[in-house]
Amino acid sequence: MSFKFPGKRNIAKTASFLGLAFALLLLGRWLDLSGEKTNQKSKQASLSPPPLGCIFQGELKKNEPLYLSLLRKGLPHRLIYQLTSSLKGKFDLRKSLPGDSYTLLTTPDSILSFEYQKGMREKCTVVRENGKLKTTVEPLQFNCIVKSLQGEIKSSLWESMIGRCENPELIMKFTEVFEWEIDFLTEPRGGDAFRLIFEEYYKDGNFVKYGDILAAEYNLGNGIHQAVLYQNPEGRKSYYDPSGKSVRKAFLKSPLNYRRISSRFSYRRFHPIFKRYQPHLGVDYAAPVGTPVVTSGDGVVIYAGRKRGFGKIVEIRHPNGFVTSYGHLSRFARGIRKGAKVKQKDLIGYVGSTGASTGPHLDYRVKANGRYVNPLRMVAPPIDPVKEEYLADFQMHRDNLLYALNLLTHESLLIWSEEQ
Repeated sequence: MSFKFPGKRNIAKTASFLGLAFALLLLGRWLDLSGEKTNQKSKQASLSPPPLGCIFQGELKKNEPLYLSLLRKGLPHRLIYQLTSSLKGKFDLRKSLPGDSYTLLTTPDSILSFEYQKGMREKCTVVRENGKLKTTVEPLQFNCIVKSLQGEIKSSLWESMIGRCENPELIMKFTEVFEWEIDFLTEPRGGDAFRLIFEEYYKDGNFVKYGDILAAEYNLGNGIHQAVLYQNPEGRKSYYDPSGKSVRKAFLKSPLNYRRISSRFSYRRFHPIFKRYQPHLGVDYAAPVGTPVVTSGDGVVIYAGRKRGFGKIVEIRHPNGFVTSYGHLSRFARGIRKGAKVKQKDLIGYVGSTGASTGPHLDYRVKANGRYVNPLRMVAPPIDPVKEEYLADFQMHRDNLLYALNLLTHESLLIWSEEQ
C-alpha cells in the first residue's frame, strides 16, 4: 500500500474543505443540541403540573351555609359563584345541615374539584372535565352497626367511657341527651351507672363515625333518667322520657362548661369586695377568661351592655315570664344586641371579670314572673311532648328500645347490623 502526500495547493484546498466541513459539523451539532434542548423544554412544559392550587376543607356549623363557610376560609367570591352555579338544579344547598363536610381544590382562577358529604346519606362531587364543571350526586353506602355499652362511674363519666369507645364523640353525644336534666360536671358520683344503645357507621370495614344514640339511661343518686329517640311520621326527631315528655327543657342546667361553682344562690352572702352581707340572687360559675357562654333558652335580647357591678352583661327575655342574665362577661358574641333573637345554646358572650369581680366567672341569674329563683333548684318546664295522635306509635317504639336496654349484660354487645 502506498500513500501519496498532497501538494501544497491540494493541502490548502483540503484544509479549507476540512475547515468548512468541521465548521458545518459544529454548526449541525449546535443545531442538534439546540433542538434537543428545545424538545426537552417542550416535553417538560407538556409534563409540568397545573398551577399550584389551594385546598379548602371544613364542616358546616349551626346557622352557617356553605357560602359563608367558604368566605370565612378566604375563598374569593368569583370562585364561590363558579361552584354554586355548577350545583344549580342538581344539588340543593338549602338542605345543608350542621356537620356536613366538604373538600374543595382550586387554582387561583378556577375550581378543580369539590366533594360535599351530606350527613351519612349522600355525596356530591364536582370535577373539571374538558374545561367545564361536571356535577354528580350519589348515595353513600355504609354499614350501620347498632351496639350497646354499660358501665359504672368510678370518678367521672369521661374516665368510665373513654377506654371503651372509638373516640370521645360518643361521650359528648351521651351527655347531650341528658344535658337538660343532669349537670355532668357536678352531679355524678361514684357508683352511678349508665347504659346506652347507639349506632356506629363503617365503610370498607373501617369506623367512620357515630350515628344516633337510640336509647340511654343514667342512674343518678336522685333517680333513674331514661331517654329514647323517636321520629314521628312528620319527620321530627327528638329524645323523650318513657311517658312521652321531651327530655329537652326550656332551659339548660348550666350555660357554660365551668370548673366549679364559686358562689351559690343566697339571700345573705358576705360580699368579698363590699365586705358586707347582702343577697346573691344567682350562681357564680368560675371559669377561665374567654370560656364561651351560651343562652340557656330561646328568647330575645333585651339588654347587652355595661350595668353597674355586673360589668358587661346580657339579659334575655324568654316565653312564660322568664328572664335570664349573664354578667361579668369579657366581651359579647357577634350580633348580640338589644332585639336580637336567640335560640337555646346560641353563643352570646365570653367569661370575663368586668364590673365588681374578684376573678373570672359568670354571674348567672333567672327571674320567673319578676322574681329571682335559684337556677340550681329550678325545675325547667319540658317542651314539645309526643303528639297525642302519635302516642301509640311512640309507645311501641319505646317498649322495643327499653326491652333491649334492659337485656344488657355485657359492656359492649352487637345488636344488629345492616347496609345503609
